Amino acid sequence: MQEYLRDQYATTEKLDIRIEAHQRYSERPDDFLDWVLDHLAPEPGNSVVDVGCGRGSYHVPLVDRGARIILALDTSPGMVSTSQEQAIARRLPVVAIEASAERIPVPDAGYDLGMANHVLFHVADIAAALLELRRVLKPGGRAVLTTAGANSAETLESLHREAAERLGYRPTGRVIDRFNMEHLDLVRSVFPDVQRDIRDDAFLFPSTDVTLRYYASGMIDAIADRPADNGHRDQLLRLVGEGVDAMIAREGVFRDPKPAGCFVVRARERI
Repeated sequence: MQEYLRDQYATTEKLDIRIEAHQRYSERPDDFLDWVLDHLAPEPGNSVVDVGCGRGSYHVPLVDRGARIILALDTSPGMVSTSQEQAIARRLPVVAIEASAERIPVPDAGYDLGMANHVLFHVADIAAALLELRRVLKPGGRAVLTTAGANSAETLESLHREAAERLGYRPTGRVIDRFNMEHLDLVRSVFPDVQRDIRDDAFLFPSTDVTLRYYASGMIDAIADRPADNGHRDQLLRLVGEGVDAMIAREGVFRDPKPAGCFVVRARERI
């Protein structure tokens, strides 16, 4: 997992490709970030802790909605640097630090709101991360935890798995299997006050090239004992591309469901 995370998030390059794919090729035209922030419902003057901040995609809209201060944390130095550079360039009230979700280096009950967006499936101890988020929220404070649906991108995943096995590789389990919208009981074990909202969507990739660009940004490396020279990549791109070609020839587009959603949680008042 740590090797995967270093490879995926040392820079923003692969993340940027996936963000672009969601922005350009989603079936739903409305903005997912706005949908999430509508659930978080920040108010002017709120303080926010952003766990797994990535490139800071939520920071500008959070400030536009009145956030007073944002503590952004990530385990990737590259993501922390990108987030802080954006904050400086745009004069945002953001402090970005390198830290883990399981150990947030701030006192108890310091923040009005919290976010953990598409990150908890990367965390070694998800329950510990949820407990930390609860600890740093003020009594009655809210947080949103976004993640994918359990069957997100299952068509492309199926093509990857079949191609990997055909080539003699062993596909690894999907990272979203560790935390997805079906993990309500896990969230409820830490935050009894929780609501779940799932948003149906799908990729509509118009060509094999753009589908493979998305595939090559992450899923392609989901094999055990990955060759050090990355020799698997050309082989997998060829076989997966054949499957994508076939679907586009039949249906005119490569459509792959990608439901996602959020858990909206509230920290209970302390007695």
